[in-house]
Amino acid sequence: MKLNAFSEVEKLNKYQWTACIGFILATSFLYAFLTGSLVSLGWKEYLADSLVMTGCLLFFVLFLQKMHTYGMPVYVQIMIFFIAICGLPVLFMYLYLPDERFLLFSDSVPLRIFVGLLLTIIFVLWRKTHIAEELQEETLSGNKTGLAFSGNYADKITVRAGNGIKVIPVDDLLYIQAEGDYVSFVTDKGAWLKEETMKHVQEILSPSRFVRIHRSFIVNVAKINRIERYGQQQLIILNNGKSIRISVSGYRTLKETLQF
Repeated sequence: MKLNAFSEVEKLNKYQWTACIGFILATSFLYAFLTGSLVSLGWKEYLADSLVMTGCLLFFVLFLQKMHTYGMPVYVQIMIFFIAICGLPVLFMYLYLPDERFLLFSDSVPLRIFVGLLLTIIFVLWRKTHIAEELQEETLSGNKTGLAFSGNYADKITVRAGNGIKVIPVDDLLYIQAEGDYVSFVTDKGAWLKEETMKHVQEILSPSRFVRIHRSFIVNVAKINRIERYGQQQLIILNNGKSIRISVSGYRTLKETLQF
């Protein structure tokens, strides 16, 4: 998935948008009414509470959808969602209401936490459904590994990019970098994350063209500009100016590959 453009949030058609916004508005007003009726809030206070809740739901659903495309773990998304919808409206009402009215309002906080938990469960179910659809799309595409082979080694790599699939010719790769449970495929045009292991990537790329110079880096030897020594360290400088430290074993492998 390409590391850019917050605007690449999952596109919904007008009917899905209408249903989504309608559900959020109805939920927000019902939420404000249920919690506010316990403490006899005024209609302006109901309205302010419901509008803030609407804003929180809309923003964090879209924001966390985008973070999902960046690879944010689902449990982190759930924590952020729960804390946001339970905490931000209360913070707003604290700033909006006079002290005596906020003391009255604060009696509804336990119920707000309970309702926030129910909304979080709905969010979790929606997220699981969305992930299942993504996996189904990948399976139907017939290329679950995201690799295209020509001969014994991959000549293209595919990754998810927003709503679509990005096809990266391996010749365009500058280097591959480990990023936790993901790897980042870096070209002159950007970087894309994919849930993969460095070991597997190393196995499917031609060893005469791609060398693992460090535990966290595989480089395209055709993109190496020069090799330099800084003190006890060896560095490679790529064509784009990026410098990467070479491990001892990586230097030996690189030396054998380039025969210098």
